[in-house]
Amino acid sequence: MTHSTPTITPDTHAVPGAVAAAQTAAAGTHFAVPSAIERAGRDDYGRWLNHVHSAAGCSQPVRLAGRFRMATVDTTSGEITREGPEVSTADMPDGVLYKACGNRRAAVCPSCAEIYRADAYQLVLAGLRGGKGIPETVSGHPAVFATTTAPGFGIVHTTRTTKKGQPAPCRARRTPDVCPHGVDLCCMRRHADGDEQLGQPLCPDCYDYEHHAVWNAFAGELWRRTTIKANRMLHKWARHRGYAERIVDPETGKARWKTPVRISFGKVAEFQRRGLVHFHILARFDGIDFDNPEAIVPPPDWANSFLLSSLLQYAVARTSYVTPALVVGDHRRRLLVDEPDGWLLAWGEQLDVRPVRMRGDDKLTDERVAVELDHHGRTRMLSGNAVAGYLAKYATKATEAVGHSSRRLTPSTVGLFANDSHPGRLIAACWRLSQRGLQTTSAWKDGSYYRLRRWAHMLGYGGHFFTKSRRYSATFRQLRQARIDWRRAHHQSAEHLEEHQVLAVIGELVYTGTGWHTTGDALLANTAAAMAREQRQTGRLEIATNG
Repeated sequence: MTHSTPTITPDTHAVPGAVAAAQTAAAGTHFAVPSAIERAGRDDYGRWLNHVHSAAGCSQPVRLAGRFRMATVDTTSGEITREGPEVSTADMPDGVLYKACGNRRAAVCPSCAEIYRADAYQLVLAGLRGGKGIPETVSGHPAVFATTTAPGFGIVHTTRTTKKGQPAPCRARRTPDVCPHGVDLCCMRRHADGDEQLGQPLCPDCYDYEHHAVWNAFAGELWRRTTIKANRMLHKWARHRGYAERIVDPETGKARWKTPVRISFGKVAEFQRRGLVHFHILARFDGIDFDNPEAIVPPPDWANSFLLSSLLQYAVARTSYVTPALVVGDHRRRLLVDEPDGWLLAWGEQLDVRPVRMRGDDKLTDERVAVELDHHGRTRMLSGNAVAGYLAKYATKATEAVGHSSRRLTPSTVGLFANDSHPGRLIAACWRLSQRGLQTTSAWKDGSYYRLRRWAHMLGYGGHFFTKSRRYSATFRQLRQARIDWRRAHHQSAEHLEEHQVLAVIGELVYTGTGWHTTGDALLANTAAAMAREQRQTGRLEIATNG
């Protein structure tokens, strides 16, 4: 069988107990019990469980088939010094290899998303206190935590509070405020967290869904231009005050003014309930050694967190971007999209910038990020550990907050989601903006708006949810390679390795399908992974408690 199995993986963040997790999964998938009992009753059940161990917690593992062999490679010459016997997946349980899907989204695969979250946490934290190849001196670099938001494209339901912190009506009006479509744009409800109306337009026909979709699609470009403006302002400020240095290029003999400071950052995108992405940014000042530009050195004393905050606030307030023009017509000479001047994109008015400290272990909740104040009413410095955890958490989320979750859409499936709901109208806008019209195929696919079709299931946003500047921290690739190296070093064949030798896999594997063979296999594998995960969590807790 090659069909995919439904997701029944227990929650990776709060496992109530291996037995409870198994009972919950079994209760929701009672039809999986017979096949699970049949699998567990086989003589090779233990061998099968060991075989699927690496992908046991995955909801949709990738199945691979083929032949391969282990080999020892000399890292200095690249020569294969020893080869093991050839192994065929036909001799393995189920006749395939199982590989975890590696999906970042917690709503798709909680187990793989938990690994991604842990990696993101380590990357963010390394940029604050060092480690993973980053010098520990970065813990003394000025750093700030900033949140940039999107502008409004229509009136939506929201939460409001009075000056005393009491809930206030969503949009109170003394007299009716009727829109051109006959809808009264007044809402006297006091929305609580979790209210399904939050983020929904009061009048969907007045809402500018096309501008909204374009914002999501080009938000990454707007941030790129913001970082350019911030670094330009830093150079201008430093040169005006005499902090820039005149450097002569030894090859050309030309002299240039250079600033001995750069801005490094890590950034996470988050979807608001209204379906717009906003960014959480952890920015840091780094010094520059002109003799070794790749080195990360402490910045001079004048480069402090107050200057970094001012630069970000200035750049966000003054950066705007006009997207390419888009005029699309059909064969009947009807205009499908008519925006000859493009769309103007700029940041929203709400901008929150907080200094970050590297001491303490304050817990950071969603609410405290936005409103955390001390008892004197002054902005507190946020804990670096808490900020790292906060960013890592959102690195595994996507459009779930908007009420939509799907895989990539096609012309045959888009009609299932492009409905009259708020996310449905956004999907329809993405599909409409990405129409071919009378364009040639090459011009259509090379255009700026074709990607809206590819990312319609993400409401137009096609960027990475966790990004960083090159020198901020280590990379996901380095962390994954470290895990691979550790596993190879602890492989049963690794005890015979000499210095400058590594294990390598040589062969050919082909894709045969996605998902477990049966829902019973999924239940057994996921439950075994939950038990192992809970055991590790218990061990870590005991080590932290007892030292």
